Amino acid sequence: MSYPRWLASPLAGTAGVLAGLCLLAVPMRRLTSTTAAEPMRLPAAATTEIPVVLRLKLLAPAKSLKLSTRTGLVLLDLANPTAGETEHDVRIPFSEGGLDIDLRADFGEAKSETAVFLTVLPDGYEEKAGYATGSGLIEETLRYDWRPH
Repeated sequence: MSYPRWLASPLAGTAGVLAGLCLLAVPMRRLTSTTAAEPMRLPAAATTEIPVVLRLKLLAPAKSLKLSTRTGLVLLDLANPTAGETEHDVRIPFSEGGLDIDLRADFGEAKSETAVFLTVLPDGYEEKAGYATGSGLIEETLRYDWRPH
């Protein structure tokens, strides 16, 4: 078989195409594959303070309402809050494990069932909502969890 005739064979053409694809494989792999990004970690202190908007909704007026963290930090302390929706800017200790907020709402001698809705809107994270129902004195711990982006 002569040299020019060998280059015209289908086997040589297939080998040429495969060689070209092999040469492109390494740069194409680098362009199209992604390395697994390291998940966002909070500082070693495990907690930081971030700005948060607390959206509070009461179905009935209360005598008092208090929101605090497990560590005793008072986030909100209201006397005679009215029924309806209000927003409050606070700073909360934010950690990877989430946040527990102790809710204490005193509706006095009211016999009818009512509810307190609390939505936490942390800066840079999705909003989370929680609620507590009852009558008279409502004491509840609301749990909020966020996953790192």
